Amino acid sequence: MSREENEKKKQDKNNKVKKPKKRADDQYREYRFSQTFEEKTEETGVTRDVISSKAKTAVVIMLICLVSVIIATGWNYLAPDKLLNSIQLGLSGDRGDSFPTFISGTKVSSANFQFKNNHLTYISDTSLIALNRTAAKVIDRPISFSQPSMKICGDNILTYGIDGTEYQIDNSSGTRIKNQLDNKIIQGDIAANGSYAFLTGADGYLSKLTVFNPSDKQIFSYSFSDYYATAFAMNNNGTMAAVAAVTSKNGSLKTQIYILDFSKEEPVSLIEEDEALAYACEFMDNGSVAVVCDSRSLMIKSNYTDVDRYDYEGLSLTAFAFDEAYGGVLSLSPSGDGGNCHIVYLNKNGSLEKIVDTENRISDIDIYSGKIAALCDGKTAFYRLNGEEAGYADSGLDAQAITMNSENGIYVLGMTEIRDVSAK
Repeated sequence: MSREENEKKKQDKNNKVKKPKKRADDQYREYRFSQTFEEKTEETGVTRDVISSKAKTAVVIMLICLVSVIIATGWNYLAPDKLLNSIQLGLSGDRGDSFPTFISGTKVSSANFQFKNNHLTYISDTSLIALNRTAAKVIDRPISFSQPSMKICGDNILTYGIDGTEYQIDNSSGTRIKNQLDNKIIQGDIAANGSYAFLTGADGYLSKLTVFNPSDKQIFSYSFSDYYATAFAMNNNGTMAAVAAVTSKNGSLKTQIYILDFSKEEPVSLIEEDEALAYACEFMDNGSVAVVCDSRSLMIKSNYTDVDRYDYEGLSLTAFAFDEAYGGVLSLSPSGDGGNCHIVYLNKNGSLEKIVDTENRISDIDIYSGKIAALCDGKTAFYRLNGEEAGYADSGLDAQAITMNSENGIYVLGMTEIRDVSAK
């Protein structure tokens, strides 16, 4: 090899870059960096989980609080008995075959044919029936009263036999109470909270009012020694009653209205009406009390002192009905055959007045949500509260009674079937 080649080889060898060897401390630093990076990555993941968990916990707490508030404010709708009723009603669904539908039993009276609580309810000589909007039976229970009568308030249906001693209380989930009294029943009524009461005869007295709580325990009674009670009503809260009782004075009838508070022994008010026999009483939602008599009607205001009266002036009462949100309505006829009726509106705030003259023979009447329906020889005439006509519906020549299910609709009780018709 020549000298020039040896020199070039040495120079190439010197020009090569030598990689430095890793020292022990460098290797340790690389290990710590890698470990720290992994630890930070793991810490970041844990933090997200913690945030997510806290968010979920907060949402759960908020939901629990919301449900608690709903339960606290709406227990009347969520309590076990109410919830069971709702389930029962919901299960009935839309499974009916729609109207018209045949009547269960052979005889139904106008007073025992009512649209309440969004259901058509009636009692016949054999059955208690409640139908939904598609005519499906929500309630179908046997009854065995010789003169059956019915009162409905909220979910409660009280049925009993006039001049009998037995009664029962039903709702959609079943028969809640079935019992009997010691004395014969004149009339019964029930409140939305399940409290109920009866007017009965009484040993040593002319009549007696007895009030029971929802558990069938007596909580109040009042005996009438000088007057015979003919009609009464409880308020929706089950805390008061208005009782109409009659006696004879100088050869004529005299009615006295007792306003009773169940927390007091004596009446809070007594209102006397000469030459009047009371047929029915009803509490309005503002505390006023409507009383329909044979010769006049009354609206006793909620102070139980002021009274508005409408005198029939010799006309004959053919039909009447109540709506606690609006007042009462009645039809009066000047003729012996019941024709040419005029309609009187009993405003719950007073102002009792005739609103319209008709040429019709009104055999049944109802009031619902600011409208009036009057059954007149095969047709039903609708009116507004100011007397304006609001349409007609074909009820059928066999129509026995009506009950309004909307401002423009009625259920018609025929001889053998129930129909759903609307105003035209």
